[in-house]
Amino acid sequence: MKNKIIVYDLQRLYLERTRCFLDEYGITKKYNFEGVMDFDHLEDQILEKDSILIINTLGLSLTDVNESIENFLHLNPSLKIIIHSASAEVRSIKKFFDKGIKCYFGRDTSSTEFLEGITQVIDGKIFVSDDAKSALLNFICNIDEEDEKKHNLAEELTAREKDVLILICEGLRSKEIAEKLFISAHTVESHRRNMMLKFNLNSSSKLMKFALENKLVVF
Repeated sequence: MKNKIIVYDLQRLYLERTRCFLDEYGITKKYNFEGVMDFDHLEDQILEKDSILIINTLGLSLTDVNESIENFLHLNPSLKIIIHSASAEVRSIKKFFDKGIKCYFGRDTSSTEFLEGITQVIDGKIFVSDDAKSALLNFICNIDEEDEKKHNLAEELTAREKDVLILICEGLRSKEIAEKLFISAHTVESHRRNMMLKFNLNSSSKLMKFALENKLVVF
């Protein structure tokens, strides 16, 4: 008995075109095709071992999709899920994979990529379309750059300045900070001024905001 490729979409035309595409490349010789337009009926279709489910997320909330991925894989751990989405953000793409999908197609996915992705999934591999891969890479690089920036900012502070900054962000006044650190209020003010000069700030409130936004202080 052949396994199934189940495709969910709101539009019958998408389902028919997908079936024609799979027919053309011989996929339906190995897999039965099932098109589903009612999301609530998917549970009845995904129980056969090693089935493949393609979900077009158009019209679905990302929360519902993520919850459904978990539910479907609980019902059938061998199910291979492919997401096709035109609007998901990078964090959502990552979350899809964290939930257990095997393949992601973005809005710029070509027919060649579509075929390659399905073939890779059939072979038990992971696939990400080029547009989604570029978005993920840029996202990771930006995070690395931000982390490096924050690390460099933190390195500009002395150990005592960091101690003072933490207490400033806790809302303590200079006298209270001085008592906690066993230093004079004048020394606290000197540290405060030095930090404001280093970061080109002109008030304590801006120093506090800058420290919190750049995670120089973490509570």
